[in-house]
Amino acid sequence: MEKNSYAIDSTTTVIASQQCIAREDHNTQNDEIVTTIEQIFGPVIIENEKKIENVQQEYKEKCDVLIEYKEAISDSNDSYAIVTNDDPKNWPTTKKWWILFIVIVSGMLSPVTSTILYPALIILQQELQTSETVVNSLVSIFIYCMGIAPIVWAAYSDEFATRRKVYLASMMVFNISTIICAISKNIWLLLIMRAVQACGSSAVLSIGSAIISDIYVSTERGHAYGLFYLAYWLGPFIGPMCGGYLTEYFGWRWMFWFLAIYGGIIFIMILLFLPETSRTVSSPTSPTGASTTPRFNPISPLKLLRYPNVTLVVIYVSIISSTIHLQYVSVPRNFSQRYNLSSSTIGLLFIAPAAGCAFGSLFGGKYSDFVLRKKTENSDSSYPEMRIHSAWSGALLVPCSYLAYGWLLENNYNLIVLMILWFLGSLGTLIVFNSLSSYLVDAYITRSASATALNNCFRFMVAGTVAILEPLMEDALGTGWMFTFIVSLGVVSALFVVLVYLKGKEWRENCDLKNTESSDHIV
Repeated sequence: MEKNSYAIDSTTTVIASQQCIAREDHNTQNDEIVTTIEQIFGPVIIENEKKIENVQQEYKEKCDVLIEYKEAISDSNDSYAIVTNDDPKNWPTTKKWWILFIVIVSGMLSPVTSTILYPALIILQQELQTSETVVNSLVSIFIYCMGIAPIVWAAYSDEFATRRKVYLASMMVFNISTIICAISKNIWLLLIMRAVQACGSSAVLSIGSAIISDIYVSTERGHAYGLFYLAYWLGPFIGPMCGGYLTEYFGWRWMFWFLAIYGGIIFIMILLFLPETSRTVSSPTSPTGASTTPRFNPISPLKLLRYPNVTLVVIYVSIISSTIHLQYVSVPRNFSQRYNLSSSTIGLLFIAPAAGCAFGSLFGGKYSDFVLRKKTENSDSSYPEMRIHSAWSGALLVPCSYLAYGWLLENNYNLIVLMILWFLGSLGTLIVFNSLSSYLVDAYITRSASATALNNCFRFMVAGTVAILEPLMEDALGTGWMFTFIVSLGVVSALFVVLVYLKGKEWRENCDLKNTESSDHIV
């Protein structure tokens, strides 16, 4: 028995050891199989992971679109509001770029028309035998009308959900008035037609901004606005340069013939190639079944002033932008007298601010989107006030640059140093302007044209006043103290933006809640 028991134990031990060896061989084979599979299918798995990330990104962008739709529906007073299925935000990238190109080319028209007269102001004063104040009114009246008219264009565009029709109508007004400017023989007819010309060209800013908000989601909008405002702020360089050479070699009337040709080309581009992009919430019938035809209120964009965040941002942007216009108007007077420069050479000086505006617009747009994305990633929710964070660097650069510029100009300092300061001031202004303009559109997406028009209205009204008062202010205060005064206003008003950054979200939510309660009470 003992021998048999010993034999059985030995046999069991052998079998157990064989099973252990078999398991080890099996595990080794499994490891080799897994290694082989990883070598063969590893790249495929990595590629699939990238595809999954791309799909997640596309899903996030579509969610952003749906969120904007939700905001659009919530902003509508009609409980039966509907949204059309053909969403421009889902259009092909190539089509979006083509639309953006047309908007950019059109957007240059207004600043070019506004600044093309700067090098010719002294010549116009002599030929038309008028005073310096009256000839400066050619600039100020244009700026005033360029601020007021977009309110009407934007109100019609947002109310009737059309961009294309407004574009075409405004360009017809511009082209007719420009031709009359070219043949005018006295200062008063020229003043009147400059006002009409400003009304025609002013639509390109508010409607152009609205088109960008129609076709791009919030995380893409900053870059698109950067390109748009790049062209807009290049206008103050192209305008004076063209005006200086045209006036010197062909006469001042050819400035207006040039603008008429430019406006005609834009009209044809819009007519043939620009589709309608507005897909604003529409309400075909009321709850009672009656037709609800929208009523046109030309001053409806002014209703946005009931929001304190809009009012405070608009005040700051207006003061900051007026500094650039103050500088533009003072250039012919100061640089012709202090440095004995010709009108064509004065036009070339605008290369410095044009370069600053170009870099500031491109950098400001991308930086604005970058800040918004980073803030969104680090937070559970995203809201428009996050974008304001990208404006702080420009808000510091602007007062430092213009304060130094004013005092060095008064002391006839080196021209190159002045151009560098002019570049830095323009750079900071565009960083601020791009960030805050994008913020207004993000905060009121369904009224993007109205928000932009309101911003431009006050900005141009302040700039027009500055253009009229500049000779008087410079004579009374001197160049250095004049810039000190305008810079001080900018520094004080920057505190308004800090307040909006801290309290803007709360203000918007409270105002929206009051509007909702008011609508419910009416119903």
